[in-house]
Amino acid sequence: MRRGVLSLFLVAVVVLATGCVGKNTGLTEGKIINAIKNIKTAHYDENFTMTMDFAVPDDNTTVNLTTSFRISAIMDRLNKRALGNYTGWVYYNGLNITFNWPLYIEGNATYLKIDGKWYNSTDDQETGSGSYNLDAIRNILNSTNVTIISLDDGYQFKLNVTFEQFANVTGRTYALNKLFRMNGTVETHEGWVLVKLKKDGTPYYIETYFNLTLWISNPFGSERIPVHMTIHDSETLSRINEPVVIEKPKGVEKAPHLDGLWD
Repeated sequence: MRRGVLSLFLVAVVVLATGCVGKNTGLTEGKIINAIKNIKTAHYDENFTMTMDFAVPDDNTTVNLTTSFRISAIMDRLNKRALGNYTGWVYYNGLNITFNWPLYIEGNATYLKIDGKWYNSTDDQETGSGSYNLDAIRNILNSTNVTIISLDDGYQFKLNVTFEQFANVTGRTYALNKLFRMNGTVETHEGWVLVKLKKDGTPYYIETYFNLTLWISNPFGSERIPVHMTIHDSETLSRINEPVVIEKPKGVEKAPHLDGLWD
């Protein structure tokens, strides 16, 4: 009897120490979704990195590409506006390109100020109004069961997903559509979403990671080319629901479309 009681006690200690209390935290998906709806304004800081490499058939060379960017902005979800800076760099086979562009978002339209002039860089498949990840988390919770665990200062959940699942549940399938048009497929070796929440269920940190192989048809042969890719994205929300005023920058109304930026 003592051994059985001791075993149960040790199991309880391990469970409490790891915070794995699942749905018994008192925080439900519904509360988190409601907390997301109540985010009217915020500052968001997003850091994104993508690496890609593949061997050129019959050439004995390897192509390496790394792109990294940071978006630091304020958003007003009621008026569907965001204003901030879009900075980063692209490394391509020894060539390094850096950029630092003011960013403005209104509704579903995205604008970048390049060399002193505003351009419309909207992708027809994208949605705007600030943090994309908040909408992604809401859609995930509406369609997927998650295990919420307790932390000292709130909660978190982590969900393993494939790239296709994540794209479909968040409605961001434009990248997949472009790949499929090239008769390509995607293989997810590792993929997950991590979300940290305040005690009232408000998300304040969202992180995603994917390790992928894209299989693309060789336009000059019958074989398929494997393209190895990693995607790592993290976003921190702060100053939630503090007053903000975002004015439309001059020159946005007549901004020409920036063709080819996201192609």
